Amino acid sequence: MLASRLRLSALFVGFIVVLLPGQAFGQRDVLLNVCNDAGFSVAVAAAYRTSPTDDRTLRSWFMIEPGRCLEGAVNNVVGGDLDLHVMSGEWRWPARAADTVYCTPADSTFALATTEPCRESRQPRDFVRLPISSSRYRGLGQVDYRVRCEALSGADASMCVGAPRDERGMAQLVRTLEVCYTGRGEADTVVFAPRADGAFDIVARQTLSRGDCEDLYRGFPQGNLVLVGAVGRGNEDVAVEFCLPDDADGPVSPMNGGCEAGQRVGAEMHAFRANVSRFTAYLQ
Repeated sequence: MLASRLRLSALFVGFIVVLLPGQAFGQRDVLLNVCNDAGFSVAVAAAYRTSPTDDRTLRSWFMIEPGRCLEGAVNNVVGGDLDLHVMSGEWRWPARAADTVYCTPADSTFALATTEPCRESRQPRDFVRLPISSSRYRGLGQVDYRVRCEALSGADASMCVGAPRDERGMAQLVRTLEVCYTGRGEADTVVFAPRADGAFDIVARQTLSRGDCEDLYRGFPQGNLVLVGAVGRGNEDVAVEFCLPDDADGPVSPMNGGCEAGQRVGAEMHAFRANVSRFTAYLQ
């Protein structure tokens, strides 16, 4: 009789272990309290442990509208931290130091997190490691994070404020124009951006020497168009000609009439395609 009782007890204990495996690993659900202080929607990816091993599960993407906080949870989390990545347009959070990098797809995923080298269409993305704190709900953890423009680096922090949105409500891509000069001597290089009133803003002006390549423009040009030329020099595909006044510090209009050689600019037009953020223009 005693042996039978012991066998029954052993079976009962084994049944409990199989039924509730999460208790052995310290699994719990974790609320993501990610608030979006930017003026556009952002997408969030999370990576976390679900077992005692170092492997992490990658889950993407959670969408958060501007001025809203994420209302969601990830399940069966093990350990005291969770890795987070946020993106919109070409901006990424964390913008500076990252704690780890995972290969992340463009579409939604719920799979094992992998590291570089990335395969197929996955891209390496920086993640920040955040502590899991206690939430107001018993037994649930919580991770807090705020998406702010001022967390971005350099000029991006300023451009982020009031940035235009794409058709999904996310930030438009920032367009960068690199200009390379291949001619002789030096070139007084000018970059123009169109305005709604038909005039053009001079958005950059810089002297380039032969062989120089410089990023002369970065922003959100109207119609995704920019024009570039050099004072007194012709280009192969001139789209618009300008006559720059000596004090050209405001909007300029296309040339109408004569112009001195030292003020004439024949500008080529360059259009950024929908998913292109960077373009190189060559001046002769």
